[in-house]
Amino acid sequence: MTAITAASSTSTPWAGTCPDWCVIDHGDSPAEDVFHRSAQTWLKPNAERSGHPGRWELAASIVNPEVPEDDLDVPLLVIETQEGTYGAYVELDVEQVEEFIRQGKAFLARVQQMRDQMVAPKEEQS
Repeated sequence: MTAITAASSTSTPWAGTCPDWCVIDHGDSPAEDVFHRSAQTWLKPNAERSGHPGRWELAASIVNPEVPEDDLDVPLLVIETQEGTYGAYVELDVEQVEEFIRQGKAFLARVQQMRDQMVAPKEEQS
């Protein structure tokens, strides 16, 4: 973990430790504005076949303000579903994160099986 100390003249400065997966340079962020965000993962479609030329990106962050808000007294995991902050997102509590992980693992296992099936005929011809 990397210790980052921030200073701000308008608010309580954040002085904390970032998790290893955090990619944000917190700079001089006030404590109430600090959140930790992961690197993005992405899915780039074949525009000729998918009908959409875009690139879908996912990022995760944990929202647990140093200065608590009235309606947020527990940490939430935020999954952003497009490039950049303030786009479409979903907020998950711990139980919902656990369910997301279970479903995500099952989904990726099916994708891997499909990939294996796609490659199998080519390997059989060799």
